[in-house]
Amino acid sequence: MQNDTHARTHVIDVELPASLTEPLPEDASTLTIAARTAAVTALGVDGVHHLGSLVERAADQVRSRLGRAGSALGVTVDDADAALDVRVSLVVEYPHPVTTVAEEVRSQVSHAVGQIAQRPAHVEVHVTDVHGPFDDEPSVIDRASDAVKDATDQVRATASDVSDQVRETADRARSAGSEALERASETAAAAADSAKQTARHARDAVEDAAETAGDRTADAVDATTDAVDTAHDRTADVASDVAEKAADAADAARDAAASAADQLHDVVDAEADQATASVDAGAEHASDAADEARAAADDARTTADTTPDSRA
Repeated sequence: MQNDTHARTHVIDVELPASLTEPLPEDASTLTIAARTAAVTALGVDGVHHLGSLVERAADQVRSRLGRAGSALGVTVDDADAALDVRVSLVVEYPHPVTTVAEEVRSQVSHAVGQIAQRPAHVEVHVTDVHGPFDDEPSVIDRASDAVKDATDQVRATASDVSDQVRETADRARSAGSEALERASETAAAAADSAKQTARHARDAVEDAAETAGDRTADAVDATTDAVDTAHDRTADVASDVAEKAADAADAARDAAASAADQLHDVVDAEADQATASVDAGAEHASDAADEARAAADDARTTADTTPDSRA
């Protein structure tokens, strides 16, 4: 990691843990980005051996031994309105002065987080341990991690044995199931034969009943045919009587219609004669009136010719 040109102390390049080199998700919050920045910056300060407390480092090593990626240790960031509260827990490398390392971490982290978050950062540094030559031997954390790994391997071996036993039990159950299936098949075949025989008896009984019912049905049909013939004869007689009565009624209606037509013709002829006489009389009166009007007109013309003009 390269130091900013305005920083007071040069930050050297360091090898970062895998948890700090993995890409952040695109929707990572400002607090998450600030925590990652604070962790990387603190690890870059000379004299910082490790981040996180004893318990946090132990948990991280256990997760690493189990193949699980650990998160960035030793840094917490809280949103405090206008500023960010950052807490860094770290282990100082012997023989670096603890206070000097802590002050440098505070300064570097405050500057870096302030640039990322675009607001002030209040940084609190807690030194949880000092690492020196005496820590080269396996520590309590390493021994605990190895114990956890051994226990994990033992659990995996036990699980494998249990899996073999389960597989063997399943094979036995499969064999027993096959035998039970064969017995069930035999029982089902016997039941099927019995059912076929029962069905055959039932079919014979149905055929006998159908034959008996057919005989009875034939008798019923004969009786019905006789009744239909009798009813047909009676219906024919009644229809004949009705037809005769209808013919008589039609003849009577025809005679009445002819008589009414004759009477109507006589009335129409009388009315026509009267109308003709009236028309002839009117014509004679009209002719006489025309003659009288013509004579009056001649008299008026003669009078007009003999009368002197008063305007002369």
